[in-house]
Amino acid sequence: MIIMFMKVKHLFYLCIGLLILGCSRIEQRKIDLYQLQKAKVKMDMDMTDDSCAIVDIITYFPNREKCGTNKQLANLYLCRQQSTGDTLYVFADCDSEKSIPFDYNVCIMKSDIKTNIPKEVVVSILRDLVIPKGAKYVFSNLFWLVD
Repeated sequence: MIIMFMKVKHLFYLCIGLLILGCSRIEQRKIDLYQLQKAKVKMDMDMTDDSCAIVDIITYFPNREKCGTNKQLANLYLCRQQSTGDTLYVFADCDSEKSIPFDYNVCIMKSDIKTNIPKEVVVSILRDLVIPKGAKYVFSNLFWLVD
């Protein structure tokens, strides 16, 4: 009985340790947008009132801070544009409730691409994620196409 209790106790400490280590891998980081390259997104679909660039989401980093603070917070989507194969860093409006239910055939609407962008943006990303200088980015929300 005592041995069983000791095993459960060690298992409990192991689980707590893994939880702490796993959660601490995400950090808030300022991204200087002037060190990146603003993407010229090629539109794939011409619709009656708007054009759309189709991307696949590789990974998604939702912002973990409360939206509406003084900082320019954003969600970050790492995407691949289907028509060009380009990797795009898509900075989307900070909205902790918003999520895209699909990873493929997601749309960047031409009318939603922001032209007035901040100098820097704060995102929640993996501590060891490196966004290379000159990487292509766009500041826009993502939408999914519904048949």
